Amino acid sequence: MRGQVTEVLKVYGMQERQLVIPVYQRNYDWGLKQCQQLLDDLVDVIKHNRPNHFFGAVVGQAEGSWRWVVIDGQQRLTTVSLLMLALADLLDEQVLHSQDSDLARRIRTSFLLLKEQDDTPRFKLKPVKLDAEAYAALFKSQSEHVDTSSVTANYRYFKERVPLLDISGDDLWEAVRRLEVMHLDLEQQDDAQRIFESLNSTGLALSEADKVRNLVLMGLDVQEQEKVYSDYWNRIETNVDYATGAFLRWYLVTQSSRIPRQDRVYEAFKNYMADTRLRSAQLMEEVRRYSTYYRQIHQASTGHQKIDLRLRRLNLLKTDVVLPLLMPLLEAYEGGDIDAADLADCIRIIESYIFRRYIAEVPTNALNKVFATVFRDVRRIRPKDRPFSEVLGYSLRKRSGSGSFPNDAEFIQSLESKNLYNFKGERRKYLFECLENLNSNDTRDIAHGIENGSLSIEHIMPQTLTQSWVDELGSEAERIHDRWLHRLGNLTVTGYNSSYSNASYSMKRTMDHGFMESPFRLNKEIKTSETWGEEQLRARSQRLCDEALSYWIYPQSDFEPVRPQLPTEALGTDTDFTGRAPVAFTWNEHHATVKNWRDLTTRVFKIAVVEHRDAILQLAGTTDYFRVGDAFDPEENGVYALDESIGWNGSSSTWTKVSLMRRLFNQAGLDTEELVITLRPEESDSDHSADSSRSEDEEAPYEDLTKFLPRFEEIRGLPTGDPLLEETTEEFARTFEPFRDQQPLTTLGTSVRKFCADPNRLEVATPSELLALVSSKVDETERVDPEALLEAAADGSLSSWVSRLSQ
Repeated sequence: MRGQVTEVLKVYGMQERQLVIPVYQRNYDWGLKQCQQLLDDLVDVIKHNRPNHFFGAVVGQAEGSWRWVVIDGQQRLTTVSLLMLALADLLDEQVLHSQDSDLARRIRTSFLLLKEQDDTPRFKLKPVKLDAEAYAALFKSQSEHVDTSSVTANYRYFKERVPLLDISGDDLWEAVRRLEVMHLDLEQQDDAQRIFESLNSTGLALSEADKVRNLVLMGLDVQEQEKVYSDYWNRIETNVDYATGAFLRWYLVTQSSRIPRQDRVYEAFKNYMADTRLRSAQLMEEVRRYSTYYRQIHQASTGHQKIDLRLRRLNLLKTDVVLPLLMPLLEAYEGGDIDAADLADCIRIIESYIFRRYIAEVPTNALNKVFATVFRDVRRIRPKDRPFSEVLGYSLRKRSGSGSFPNDAEFIQSLESKNLYNFKGERRKYLFECLENLNSNDTRDIAHGIENGSLSIEHIMPQTLTQSWVDELGSEAERIHDRWLHRLGNLTVTGYNSSYSNASYSMKRTMDHGFMESPFRLNKEIKTSETWGEEQLRARSQRLCDEALSYWIYPQSDFEPVRPQLPTEALGTDTDFTGRAPVAFTWNEHHATVKNWRDLTTRVFKIAVVEHRDAILQLAGTTDYFRVGDAFDPEENGVYALDESIGWNGSSSTWTKVSLMRRLFNQAGLDTEELVITLRPEESDSDHSADSSRSEDEEAPYEDLTKFLPRFEEIRGLPTGDPLLEETTEEFARTFEPFRDQQPLTTLGTSVRKFCADPNRLEVATPSELLALVSSKVDETERVDPEALLEAAADGSLSSWVSRLSQ
């Protein structure tokens, strides 16, 4: 095998060889996301005049004189071919320009086509069968393109996006020329199939943490590399016990309130670096500090007895999902924003919230989203004179559906009737640890005893109903046994389970090391009761349930936020959204304010076309709500384009739209809890729905702007550094651009200050004048004061002006 780093174009330029994708490789499956990343990287090459950009590996083997079989790298080679074809077509169509009038022809003849022996074109790249047909069709008229193929979709993406990049054809071609790959050319003795299997199956790929480390350290001089590695990276890895990828994922959640996929931590960290513009030690300082909080949480080692006791109990549940709340809470404690008692109370509420949900069997997959956002939510609405724990309790209580906090009745109903013997291992250990010790300082390590086998869970009334137990229980023995066997009232802890076996109740009490000698509080009733039956089971169950209520609290307070907190609900599997009005949605890194359910569903489908195209095409084949290929007519009433070849009919009920999204998620193997929808409060839907009598297809003139009104109410009064205020204002500014008045002061006829100082004039302001007021703030933000629009949003001015547009 011979290998070297070289320009990717040299792979295409190998004499008259055809690049053949063997049939054992999968079809071309890069989506628009990967194409976008390639273009972003090429623009970065141009912008910073970088000499090259490494693009991965390409492995192949010569087969005769005229064929080179691509063993690995077909996704890269196909994508670059599509980009070159799009560039050549854009040059021919004079959408892009080059100083070399022959550039388009040279791209085709040197890198896309082989010399023709007849009138039939031969292509330098030969994909697998279905991809090959779609690829060949791109060299023909648009009417012959294969609309359903990812090959076509990516080619069209390049043709649409490249002209928007504000670069010339020469710039883009120069950037493509600087793409480099590790070019591995197998020799005759190399086994191509074995190497393919090795590359794709048994090879050890870099972990996400490895990639982040390289990203952080590359570009630094040797001395700084060593310092950043030893003072920051190495200490981070030690703090998190080398679970670096998992830690970085949760750290990124604390910074953005969004949860990157486990295989996209590097990509998310790269975006975080770009957003913060931090490098080297500045970048890693906070990451290292958070790794210390991570260690303190997992080791219950803050140094404060009450906090550490709570952390030890919480850690028994083995749930890292709480880290995006706990790490910033420790930061707030370290900074003096909350005290030790408040932090301990926060952990107690977290314990209660999680465990009550486990007992009540509320789906756990919603917890990711809850803990990703709750710290930011609480900090936003918390007055300085109220404990964080009080506002945290309020925020968790107010959640509904998959995020709900089971109340006392729901919790106890499940606790007293649940099969707790078959409860998940760590949860069962935690349950008996807490019920034995409650809030006492005099504690016994029940969980560790169960884990090491020195203690076990014992059925007081045994699993096998012997004659002695039938006599003990009486005529209703079978019913009592069936009802109570695995319930809380019949389960306890002992170190002598094997000795007890199926012994009679009397023997279990009085034998050596029997229940009468038990040191555990859990066995109080057994010590004093000479008989055991349903009455005793019920009494013990009641006592333990009462103690459970005192330990796993349902937090209460009179706190109410000054500004409204809009409710959120995950897409989920069964929530009925009929009659609810959406305000916004978040799906991984995607988020947007929306006008209605049709707008929300269309945006979700457009994301799916980019990231899960095959899934949406499969869904389209099972329902009449989609139009694909020739069946898609952009002029059809009620049909909305998702891309050039796919549309969907949005004229349907809320239930249908939600159902289609759920089916899409199921088709793609996605978690419906990842799509979180912000809603208007139920009680005020009618107040906010001035257009409730109008169908979703009948848009008001300024609906793109008035859709922000619920958000504006939520961010009123927030400090200008608040992420929700910044995020909402930035999105509004982008949406406002088509409405922008280029000469707002001319439209107003005076300054903004004087216009707003006249209440009569403001009262009768025309839409043009209202748009001019907003435009003036956008101008001020760009030219004078970067916080001008933020301040207008925070003080309510922006809301006031936009709300008038809805009238």
